[in-house]
Amino acid sequence: MNTNYQMWITGNAEQEKLQIPVLPQKFSVSIGSKNTSVDVTGLGEITIKQSRPAYQFSFSSFFPRTNFPGIENVPLTDPQQCVERINGWIDSKKPVHIIITGAGINEYCTIEKFNHYEEGGDVGTIHYDLTLKEYREVTVRQVSVAGSTATVQPAETRVDNTTTPKTYTVKKGDCLWNIAKSLYGSGADYTKIYDANKGTVGSNPNRIYPGQVLTIPE
Repeated sequence: MNTNYQMWITGNAEQEKLQIPVLPQKFSVSIGSKNTSVDVTGLGEITIKQSRPAYQFSFSSFFPRTNFPGIENVPLTDPQQCVERINGWIDSKKPVHIIITGAGINEYCTIEKFNHYEEGGDVGTIHYDLTLKEYREVTVRQVSVAGSTATVQPAETRVDNTTTPKTYTVKKGDCLWNIAKSLYGSGADYTKIYDANKGTVGSNPNRIYPGQVLTIPE
């Protein structure tokens, strides 16, 4: 593996990060054209230039269940957690940030397609196909008119992909185990909720009360 290359996808103002553990064998970058052509009498075909369409990035790889030399020096993350992280970004309807060190790719993108599946013989490893599309912030330029001259102020192009944390209001009879089972599908994930709410819950995760508002991490 060429250690000069690393692939990262981040979200929520860089607070949520996912390093791609196994670099894909192929990374595709595509860009089309919106140019149109017209025939003008006496001149022939003329091409009318249009603004370029967005870049599209696509690749396939897998989230491994166990360590192997291809992911040396990359912390191993549970494949299902990787899938949940990507699905969380899709649900947030906010752009993500894709960075490929050594390749010059540093773009905000929307996740256009995410397919994942398991194959026989390697239960727990999750294979996936991912397609992302360049995100462009919609901006409005301000024009100031003084006398007969007009000054155009440059537009702010900073992308804000901050997401609002999810919350849950405790009801009578709730416990962190049951809340985690309902929200994550596994009661054992109650520690994620507890770690994010120690300031509210205190030192005993078994003591929660109706009306408490808990932050629910992705």
